[in-house]
Amino acid sequence: MTTVRRWYIFVTATIGLHGLAWALIALLRGILGIDGQSPVATTAFQIALVLVALPLWLVHWLWAERLAHADGDERASALRRLYLYGNLAGLLLPLSLNVWDMLLALLRLGLGLPQIGLDRTPGQALLRGLTALLVLGGLYAYHALVARDDVRAAPPTGAGALVRRIYLLGVAAVGVATLSTGATSLLRWLLFQIGGTGDRGGLAAPVAAVLVGLALWLGHWLRAEQLFAGADADERASALRKFYLYALIVVGALSLVVNAAALLAGMLRVAFGLTPEGDIRDALPTILIGGVVWGFHAKVLRTDVAALGEAPRQAGVRRLAWYLVATIGLAASLIGLGGLLSVLIRALGGSAPLASLRDPLAWFIATLIAGLPPWLVFWRRAQVAATTDGPVGEAERTSPTRRIYLFFFVFVATLTVLGGLLYILYRLISIALGEPFAGDLVTDLAQAIAYSLIAVGVLLAHGATLRRDGRTRQATNVARQAALRVLVLADGETGAALLVGLRGALPGLGLTPLDRSADLASQLAQADLVVGPWAPGGAGDPLAGALAASPARKLLLPLPGPSWDWAGVEAYDVTAGVGQIVAAVRQALAAEPIRPQRPLGAGTIIGAAIGVLLLLLLLFSVLQLALFAMGVAS
Repeated sequence: MTTVRRWYIFVTATIGLHGLAWALIALLRGILGIDGQSPVATTAFQIALVLVALPLWLVHWLWAERLAHADGDERASALRRLYLYGNLAGLLLPLSLNVWDMLLALLRLGLGLPQIGLDRTPGQALLRGLTALLVLGGLYAYHALVARDDVRAAPPTGAGALVRRIYLLGVAAVGVATLSTGATSLLRWLLFQIGGTGDRGGLAAPVAAVLVGLALWLGHWLRAEQLFAGADADERASALRKFYLYALIVVGALSLVVNAAALLAGMLRVAFGLTPEGDIRDALPTILIGGVVWGFHAKVLRTDVAALGEAPRQAGVRRLAWYLVATIGLAASLIGLGGLLSVLIRALGGSAPLASLRDPLAWFIATLIAGLPPWLVFWRRAQVAATTDGPVGEAERTSPTRRIYLFFFVFVATLTVLGGLLYILYRLISIALGEPFAGDLVTDLAQAIAYSLIAVGVLLAHGATLRRDGRTRQATNVARQAALRVLVLADGETGAALLVGLRGALPGLGLTPLDRSADLASQLAQADLVVGPWAPGGAGDPLAGALAASPARKLLLPLPGPSWDWAGVEAYDVTAGVGQIVAAVRQALAAEPIRPQRPLGAGTIIGAAIGVLLLLLLLFSVLQLALFAMGVAS
């Protein structure tokens, strides 16, 4: 009930807050006659809206404040943090846009440029911005003070701390994007002034964007850095911070590859004697600013890891970023290599004039050169991490991200080989059946063979990596099984079946059945892991006391007994129980959390069937696309 009340209070207060804010802004603008609307109609409507929105916000917000002062849990609740930080973001972003308009108006006024827009002078733009600054700025400052007081009274933890991180890093990301866009445009403007006419028209907007972006980024990034350097261990172990840093690196890598390819293609066109297309001054600023953003955040990452190490969730975010950048680089490299081979085959076969091949040759060489460095750098990092001994290397080799990356390229390469083989057979069979072929068959088949050979290389390389990871993982598992001393409670039918199941599933495991006639304490002292069925015994059961005193890890399967039931445990037969124990032992060997195996439900089966059908449709579509592409290339 308390959660429902909080949702009601804060959602209603948010509606009233923003209704009040924009009604006041429109009222002030109407009174000043900035928007060109009828002052009477505008004033009447906005006054009515203020009279409705103001009590709506005040009543619910004062209610929330009374509850917060009376109950510490209310002040520390995640929903209150969501209200405060969500509305800080909702007020700050339009406030930043209005500040940008004001700066733009001031800069254009200072540079002596003409009116802004169709019917608005710089003075009118300044008045519009000032009304928003007065209202939004005042409400933002008030909520920021409340949020600060809340942090002092009840430091945020858990979901509340996550809300604050999302706000700080989200606004910082908006600031980085705005700052980068403005800096890129400003650098581009400066480059175009070299040998130009000195036009000032394109200067105002980039400068305003740089100033606004810098304020947004610095104000929130420095606060995030302060929290990270503080005493809160959760802040230092946050995966969201790593996601923010790696996301900017991935976006920067994509931008660098695309723009570097365009820049290199333009240079190669000139080298091949073609008419230049585009301008180096368009791509160069994006590359330079993207490199600065990439370098700064990479340095922050290195500093973080060197100072504090890397938590498991942070490592997962890092792997995702590494393999995404490697995917971008490898995809670009393969596109460039495939296109380059296509051009060379067409040139050697004489199916196209050499002059017409210079433009695609320039683009494919540029794409290959642009894609290779990011792939080589990040794939090498991933390989070094995966070949490291110990838990770090094992976590890298067994990570789902790495396996998805490898199997993705295996899948694409397999489809490419199948598509090439299908195209070659189609051409040969159609000619054997008497269909005329107007083109150059050797060139046509050579292209299909070339693409297939590239795919075979990718398939072999990634398949070999998968097999090597598998062999290493298997050797590690065998070594762990041999080193683990397992004591099995082999009483009754379930215990005997468990011994058979464990020996069949994990043959390298050292299993010792418990001998109740011997000394229980000495047997348990020699065990690292105790597994088996467990039924409640009598008050004087010596095994229960010995198990409680043993430091060995216990994986026990609860069995029902007379007047005994296990809450939350589903009924199962002997086979299912043995399967649960075997799965738990596998998880213990892999240092994973122990989770029960769940049978497939009807929804899961239906979803899997739909997924298989979609995969078959995708396979058919890709094969058709490959055939079409090869036909067009010929």
